[in-house]
Amino acid sequence: MNPLGISVLIRTFNSEKTLGRVLTGIELREGEEYVVVDSGSTDATLSIAAAHGARIIRAEGPFNYSKSLNLGFHAAQNPWVLVISSHSVPVVPGFIEVFRSAGLAFPADVVVGYGPNTLNGRGPYSDDQVRYYDRETHQTIYDLCGNGNTLYRRSAWELMPFDENIRTGEDKAWLAAILDRGCRIALVSGARTINISHYSLRYMFMKGYSDRRAGGGGPLGLRGLVLSLGSHTKKCLRGGVPIGNWIRYGAHIFGQFFGSYRDQDNTPGK
Repeated sequence: MNPLGISVLIRTFNSEKTLGRVLTGIELREGEEYVVVDSGSTDATLSIAAAHGARIIRAEGPFNYSKSLNLGFHAAQNPWVLVISSHSVPVVPGFIEVFRSAGLAFPADVVVGYGPNTLNGRGPYSDDQVRYYDRETHQTIYDLCGNGNTLYRRSAWELMPFDENIRTGEDKAWLAAILDRGCRIALVSGARTINISHYSLRYMFMKGYSDRRAGGGGPLGLRGLVLSLGSHTKKCLRGGVPIGNWIRYGAHIFGQFFGSYRDQDNTPGK
């Protein structure tokens, strides 16, 4: 095990359109690895992963975000695990080095660092400063706290694996639980990716619906819906968001709105 090394964990399913760009944007050091957990891809996903030297793990049975993550973390051979979506493309030079420098400087109680994973490849701040948050202050970056672009201490996962009894929103549930343990989190502003989704509108709506039911963000409300859609549309009109992403993530916002009025029950099949 490389004491300063990173294992890059990517969950895939028919990800051929973006996976190559993700892997090309992450340059590994000696002793580091790509770990791809695949859920039955039938396109060129596995060929692309193999061409980049990735270790491929096949997730059997019904799809479950948490199960795929736990499989990948269990296989990871380094003390840091960078979880990145197969459609989160790095947009900064030396992307993984930004995370590496930040992680090595984390205080002992900081167990996870979130990089901005946005529809325009930008973060909430104009500088690249690393900022730290606790249970009382993390709401200011809550929307960025997900498994699209996140560096974990593997030891934190060993302490608390992802809950396989929920179908999605596993990142938010894990975040709430780790903050309750008194740990802190970080925003690594310089490690930016652009989120390029190719999923269906139905999938995006249901994911937003389920994510919101995981709890933690509170009801979106009509005002929140209008503000979210307005901000989303402004980014598109300014040329920062491709039209396809605008439509798909508009569906995700509507899913969040309707999901926020259901009980916080995110178990499979409900």
